[in-house]
Amino acid sequence: MIKKLMSLCVLGAVASTSNCAFSEESNQVNIWNWSYNIGEHTVSDFEKDTGLKTTYVEYDSNELQEARLLAGNTGFDAAIVVSYYVPRMAKSGALQKIDHSKIPNWVKQNRARLEKLATLDPNNDYAYPYIEISIGIGYNKQKIEEIFGKDYKIDSWDFLFKKENSDKLKKCGIAIIDSPIEVISAVQHYLKKDPISTNPKDFEEAKDILTKLASNTAYFQSNRYVTDLASGEICAAIGYSGDFIQSRHLAAHGKNKYDIEYVIPKEGSIMWFDSWTVPRGAKNYDNAMKWFNWLLTPENAKKLSDEMGYILPVDEAMANVSDELKNNESIMLSEEKLKTMYFMQPTPAKTSRITNNVWNAMKIDSAKIANQND
Repeated sequence: MIKKLMSLCVLGAVASTSNCAFSEESNQVNIWNWSYNIGEHTVSDFEKDTGLKTTYVEYDSNELQEARLLAGNTGFDAAIVVSYYVPRMAKSGALQKIDHSKIPNWVKQNRARLEKLATLDPNNDYAYPYIEISIGIGYNKQKIEEIFGKDYKIDSWDFLFKKENSDKLKKCGIAIIDSPIEVISAVQHYLKKDPISTNPKDFEEAKDILTKLASNTAYFQSNRYVTDLASGEICAAIGYSGDFIQSRHLAAHGKNKYDIEYVIPKEGSIMWFDSWTVPRGAKNYDNAMKWFNWLLTPENAKKLSDEMGYILPVDEAMANVSDELKNNESIMLSEEKLKTMYFMQPTPAKTSRITNNVWNAMKIDSAKIANQND
């Protein structure tokens, strides 16, 4: 997302340590967010508007963050937790309830999104949606037209999942995010199979589809595709919704002025929220509520949506975001489109083992196929 120019603390690789010193002053709020998950001036604008002092820390591993939250006494007052982790965190006592009465802008949130999160967190006691994330297909319009013609319509996962298509796309480059549970869940949803099944046989067809696709894939990586798609180094990718908006912006200012498009296929895909929560032991609880309320102010939510390329589900903000976001039905999901989506659920440990095994076997088997074809 947007690289920040402000001074930030960055969480280290060891879960028990951080290079930040936290204050317990009443005008302090300590914030823990996923990396690049904020606007360039968001934190400084919040400080100017509220007079509060902020310690802002980033992390880049859900597993690392989960371990610290479960251990307790994180030193944070507000923390982003991926929505399908919330039930486990709440049940374990790692989170405190959010006091809705201390957040005047709570009522401005999009009801459909709140209700979707409430299927994991009843009454939205422990979390609320910060940004909406989906995965789908991003592509370089000009590069695709060179291969399939100008009238070719990309509206199905078959564009990538059918071997005859990926064989053609190989020459211009395919990339896939290196995230087993997310990509495999999308394939399972496409196949109308349970993404959190604990039966390994239920994933055999997904493994076959992904192995064939992987044999034609340039790389698995979760950041590089943003710039490569914009520059024409690759022509298609499975990735995150907002990343493709950023890729479009890069392409518009690039040498070749490529058009980058993003589509959620007609079969649907997966979605989740990065959700704000309050960790157990937060020292500045009321200031965390002020942070939440500030983010839910429509003008702030609109500004963040436009800058990051991810929708903050605040009704007034959603109605006033840029046309680029508003007119893209794969970014601004309608209630009908929402019905085609699989809202990510907590993943059983057995399912995680299965998907990791499928992912590793897919990479090994696809490399053998690629070598045979060379």
